[in-house]
Amino acid sequence: MESKTFLSKIELTELTDTPVRRLQIEWLDRSRWVYTTSRMGNPKVLRAYAEQRMGMNAARKGDTEPDFSEWSAA
Repeated sequence: MESKTFLSKIELTELTDTPVRRLQIEWLDRSRWVYTTSRMGNPKVLRAYAEQRMGMNAARKGDTEPDFSEWSAA
């Protein structure tokens, strides 16, 4: 079962454009991404962090739609 906490190996390959661990780490360092490495040396990127970096912040509970009732087209 794939962990949803971290990006999968496929997602990390898509992000960095390489399946090579050393090159993935170089890309992450050069792009100033926060990550950790596993005991086996594989880079681990939190899914929530990746989504934030890519501008995909999920709506938080309690968020509401903006009120456009006062807006009128010119």
